[in-house]
Amino acid sequence: MTLRGLRRRISVKINERAVSEAIGFVLILGIVISGIGLVTLYGYPVLINEQSNTDVKNMERAMIVIQNDMKSLCYKNVPYKETSLQVSGGTLEVVTGSSYGGTINISNGTHFWEYSPGALVYRSDRGTEVITLENGAVMTRQEDSTGSAMLAEPRWFYDELTEMLVIYIMNITTDESMAKSGMATVRMSLESVNTPPPIPVSPGNIVTVQYTSGSSGNYLVAWENYLTSRFKMLRHETEPGKYKWDINEPPIKNIIIKEYIIKIHGI
Repeated sequence: MTLRGLRRRISVKINERAVSEAIGFVLILGIVISGIGLVTLYGYPVLINEQSNTDVKNMERAMIVIQNDMKSLCYKNVPYKETSLQVSGGTLEVVTGSSYGGTINISNGTHFWEYSPGALVYRSDRGTEVITLENGAVMTRQEDSTGSAMLAEPRWFYDELTEMLVIYIMNITTDESMAKSGMATVRMSLESVNTPPPIPVSPGNIVTVQYTSGSSGNYLVAWENYLTSRFKMLRHETEPGKYKWDINEPPIKNIIIKEYIIKIHGI
């Protein structure tokens, strides 16, 4: 073999080795890019969804804590409460009764009493979950959905010994509109308590409770499940959101309504 031929063979081997290393580099780079793409396509949405679910669960617990603080104001003569919480992945809003739009009407068969309780509302930025603390009840639903569920019930009860229905109204007020994300401190106090005389119910009259949803969304299903399961009330045949006491159930002689005015000073 001549010197020229030897040099040509060495050059060919070197070129083949370089081509093999280039192909290997391209293949490894393609695998890495494909892996990143798969993680981005499938893993990232799952991660965001899990984070959103965690934020919603934390806010559900926080709302129940605020509900318990309101109970302390109303039933334990505590004048002032503060609750610190982390509002993650959404916004916490305070809506006064005058601008909320939701109402609870109570009737003894001849007269009715109307209350607009206001609400604390959390809306998720990453999902469609909405959590509302309304009239002592913590409820959840999906945005633009008619379904809803009650996470913590209000303090209403029927006393069989005295045949008395006791209803507590928690009316939220504030001097200005409030909304907060991140770290928040809900500062509230009990302003006043309105307790009218017991409302008599004449024999043969039917007690009714009518609920109208406010600006936080439709919680009619949650209230319906509560009234029909807890108090065995019947859905009104023609009026939506209206429920009547079953005349075959134990009778009601009086209705006690206590309205607590709770002022939110800041969040």
